[in-house]
This record gives sequence, C-alpha cells and structure tokens, in this order.
Amino acid sequence: MPQVSQQASDLQKQKHVDSAGYLSNKTIAALCTPTGGAITVLRLSGSNAIKIAEKLSSFKIDLNAERRAKRVWLSDQNKKIDDAVMVPYFGPRSFTGEDVVEFFLHGSPIIAQKVLDLIFAEGARLALPGEFSFRAVKNGKMQLSQAEAIKELIAAENDFALDLALEKLSGSQHELIDKIRTDLMQLATLSEVGIDFSDQDIDEVSLPRLRGRLGQIISMLENLGGSFDRGKRFTDGIPVSLFGLPNAGKSSFFNALLGEDRSIVSDIAGTTRDVVREKLNLKGLKGYVTYKLSDTAGLRGLKVVQDADKIEQIGIQKTIQTASSSDLVLIVVDGLSPNLEEVESFLQSIQGKKTIGIITKKDLVDEASQEEIKLFLLSKLSEVKSWTWISSTTLEGVSDVAKEMAIIAEDILIRKPGEVVITQVEHLQAIERSLKCLKEANDCADLVLFATTVRHGMGELGALIGETLPDDVLGKIFSDFCIGK
Repeated sequence: MPQVSQQASDLQKQKHVDSAGYLSNKTIAALCTPTGGAITVLRLSGSNAIKIAEKLSSFKIDLNAERRAKRVWLSDQNKKIDDAVMVPYFGPRSFTGEDVVEFFLHGSPIIAQKVLDLIFAEGARLALPGEFSFRAVKNGKMQLSQAEAIKELIAAENDFALDLALEKLSGSQHELIDKIRTDLMQLATLSEVGIDFSDQDIDEVSLPRLRGRLGQIISMLENLGGSFDRGKRFTDGIPVSLFGLPNAGKSSFFNALLGEDRSIVSDIAGTTRDVVREKLNLKGLKGYVTYKLSDTAGLRGLKVVQDADKIEQIGIQKTIQTASSSDLVLIVVDGLSPNLEEVESFLQSIQGKKTIGIITKKDLVDEASQEEIKLFLLSKLSEVKSWTWISSTTLEGVSDVAKEMAIIAEDILIRKPGEVVITQVEHLQAIERSLKCLKEANDCADLVLFATTVRHGMGELGALIGETLPDDVLGKIFSDFCIGK
C-alpha cells in the first residue's frame, strides 16, 4: 500500500489538512524511494522537522549532529518500529533551505506507513508532487531551470538526455538566459539615458546604435528557440518510420528490433492498417539513443486508389505523413520479390530524408542472389546509398541495421561545445513571447517606446527562469514532479 504511487491516494485524504497547497509553510514529509526493497528513504522538511525527528528517535539533534548519520530506534510510545539511520540538515544549508531530516528505513511497506503516520500525527503533512524542489527554488537554493533539470534527470532514457539534464543541473541554461537578460537590462538603461539626454548628440545611446545591439540579442534568442525541436529528440527520441510494400517484412523487422511481437505479422497483404508506434533504446558508439519507431501501412494502392478498401487507403496516407515527419526512414524491400514501382513513387515524396535500405528474408536467398539483388537496388534507387540484408527469423543483419541507425542518430544529436538546448515547451513559449516584444522594439521609431518594449521582452525571460513567476504558477510547474522530490 505505501508505495510512492500510493502517496497520491493518501494526499487526497489529507487535502483538508492544509488548503494553502504549495504556498503552505507547514512541515512536509514524503517517501523519496519506493518501498519493498532493502532501504526506503523518507524526507522531512520544515520548521518542525528537527522537533518531530527528535520525538520519533528520542535523540537530541544539535549542531554537532548536523549532516552526520546517526543510528536510531524509531518508536511510538516506547514501542519500537524500526532500527533506522537518521541524517539532519539545518537550514539554510539543506536541499530546501529549511531544516531537513532524512530517514533511511528498512524497506518494509508497513514500516514506512507507520513512520509517516507518526510524522503526520505531529502536525506535518504529505508533500505535494515536487514540493521539496519547489521550496528549494522559493528559498533561493536553485534556479527554476535547475529544478526542472532534476525532473529531466529522473526521466532520462538515454545518454544524450542524461548529459543534457546534468548540464542544465549545473546551471548552464540559467547562465545563458541570465546573460541575455543582463544585456537587455543594459540596453534598456542606455535607452533611458538617451531619453534623458535627448537634447545632446550622444552616439552610444542613439536609436540606430541601440537597434544594432538589440539585433544581436534577437539572434541569440532565435538560436535558442530554434534548438527546441532538436532538444525534444534528446528527451523523446528520434522519429523513425518503416515503409515498404505489403508483406515486405516491415512488421517482422519492427518486432525483431523491439524484441517482442508488437505489430501483427500475417501472410495477408495489408495487415497493418494504422501506424504502430513504440519507443526503443539502442546502444550506439557514444551511448544509448532513444528512437520513436513507427511501423506503417504497406504502400499498395499509392498510385491506384482502391475504393473497395478505404481503411487501407487511409493507412497509406498516414504512412506518407509519418515518413515526411521522420528524421530517418527505413526502406524495407522483400528479398524474394524486390518490386520497386510503388517504392520509387514514394521516395519522391520524402526527398532529402536520411534513409537506410533493408532487404528482408536473407535466410531464404542464396549468397550469389543476395549480391545481385543489392546491386540491382543500388542502381534503381539512387536515393538510398546502402542496403543491408536481414532475416527477422534468425535475426541475422538486424544488429547491423541498428548500428547504422545509431550513426545517423548521433549525427543528429551532436552538439557544439557549450551549446544550450531547450526541451521544455514552456521555455520555448517564453522565448517566443520575448522575441515578439523585442522585434516590436526593433521597429520602434521612438526611443521611449523602444525602452518600454525592451523591458517587456526582458520580463518575459524572467518568467523562463522563475524570477518573476507568481507562486501559483510555480506550483503548477512542480505538480508534474514526483512526490518526494
């Protein structure tokens, strides 16, 4: 029952304890790890954290005990509950900036529930999702971008997302945004100086000179906003689609990559009517990469519309749309019957896309014929630079395709040293709002209006790093975090 996920249910039962929610100053507690393992970590934060911990442990916590692990018996009216380890932290030298106590309990669910019950009986309440991180931001222990990096760190599914989250946690994104805001502040100040001394001819604060400086800032923000699409590929995965004629072996290869039967495999043509999507992690040369893999409907009927089966035709149209929005397209051809008429037609609609050619049913074709068919495909489909024979039955060649996918993926994900990439849609929206103001300022013919509009653009970036966000908006951001973080 008292798993971390169960705390959401407990939270509903205790809403009446404190209606202030994230704005509350009450002492909060939550499990930071699931129960059922060897150890469960429980965190307590707030003005009464030390007092509650002392009562549960019958141990006087003083400055000499701070940050030192102490083995204690946790008890309820002299009835022992657990032989635990307790580590106290005094504010502001703690994660949240408040007094904090962390208990390392044995992993039994009943132990965790009993300790939480005792803590709640002393006036604390269950922490809201992300409330520990919320208090850390509110108390100046970290920036909003760093707190959001914690969420991304927990959710990281591949090496690239992990590295990006660690960089954000170090403050790299905040430093860049803060520099841009500082430049805007200087620009606004100079423009206001220009207003005060408008009767004097000072080139440094003239409107043309200020516009030149603003143009550089706009360019920096446009580059940052433009990184969003690529940033989502770090966290969500690289879109990859499979296409080919019906029964070419797309679904079999799809299942072989996943290591499970996710797509229906049948001798009946047109079995896949819709796009089947799955996430997949593959190890590349520089670490694990996440792919958003899409198995699409066969290409039968791309030229000749068959009204008798409109459902299949809708599936084919989705195939075209999916491939057009993918970064990588896997072209699957039947090694026993390499019919290319529909494939050639389809390739025209995805010109410029990165492609990998796959020839299926290797186990059914002799080596001499394999080489002949590969040369035939290279001559007929010049858009595809290489072809790999695979067998979804024996899995031969599947790892070779995975390696090719990794090389292309890592080329897409490579970053320049020091390059900041945004991944949150809220960050993109803040940048877009700021750019709208700054571009309006750039068109201003009046210095007063220029200064006012620049300050508005600067304020929009303040929202991105949390400095000008009201507490209720901050609470909405943190509601997507884990309870206990």
